[in-house]
Amino acid sequence: MNIDRCLEILDLPPGPSPEDLRRAYRDLVSVWHPDRFSGNPRLMRKAERKMKEINTAYETLTRFLSSGGRPAARPSPSPPEREGSRRRDETEALVEAGTEKVLTACYHLYAALRRWVAGGDRDE
Repeated sequence: MNIDRCLEILDLPPGPSPEDLRRAYRDLVSVWHPDRFSGNPRLMRKAERKMKEINTAYETLTRFLSSGGRPAARPSPSPPEREGSRRRDETEALVEAGTEKVLTACYHLYAALRRWVAGGDRDE
């Protein structure tokens, strides 16, 4: 994700401090957390999409700031390494996509468990 887009999503000016980033993230989580919309499935789905975008922006900016606020410089590989590099990039993309799916599934399970527990308290 583009750094400028991440700043826009988190409503941050260019060059935020790590504390500014954490504060903006927490503010947006408190506004968009899907559990707030458990009574409205349409809004819950919208909040889940928004949280996914917020989380991606936060992770991207966190990595960006931890690298000194600049993209990590990669030396250009020599010709024999290019094929291996492409495979590594493809593998990393697959791992990232798989991780995202697992985390999304865990989040949904956690949210369902919270709703179930909350519903169980009302029945007593």
